[in-house]
Amino acid sequence: MKKLFLIVFIFFVSITSSFAAFFIDGQGNYIATGELDPVIGFGGGVGFGLSDDVNLLFRCSLSTNTENAGLINEIRYEYSFAAIGIEFIPKIALLEQYRLYWKNSVNVGASEFEVDSDFGDKQKFGPGIFTSFHTGLQFNYTQIVAPYFDLGYHKSFYDSTENISIKGFYAAVGVRFYVFGNKDQNAEY
Repeated sequence: MKKLFLIVFIFFVSITSSFAAFFIDGQGNYIATGELDPVIGFGGGVGFGLSDDVNLLFRCSLSTNTENAGLINEIRYEYSFAAIGIEFIPKIALLEQYRLYWKNSVNVGASEFEVDSDFGDKQKFGPGIFTSFHTGLQFNYTQIVAPYFDLGYHKSFYDSTENISIKGFYAAVGVRFYVFGNKDQNAEY
């Protein structure tokens, strides 16, 4: 997963011009997993602006949960994904005057889900197909730093004889750092 992230990062840096905004995301996640308890973790991403209101992005995440921690029936879940997506940020004058932006993204990629218990039972599902839709607000604090939150829905499809369904809501809080290229050259913030 680390090699894939590095390759995509180098790809984005090599094709992005100085006119396009190139950014790096860091975020914390709260992800529902269907019938099992939600997982909490972190994620990151890179992306660049295709136009003023459309971004291409790559995100990955690793989230875990431990049920019955320290007890004999302890169970650990681990859910990870890597996805590429398109992000659309429509122009809304009312929000822009407060440096707020409504962003929407559709993502597709790969995911893995792992269940591990102290009894030595370890089940791994995947890689499978990951899909998600996110919407949320971003506040451009400066030309470089932009905190945001996303809410959405995700679903993973696994080719498995087990009847497992990993799907549900998705919530993320993060910060976007614009490495080069500005969203608005004339802004005073």
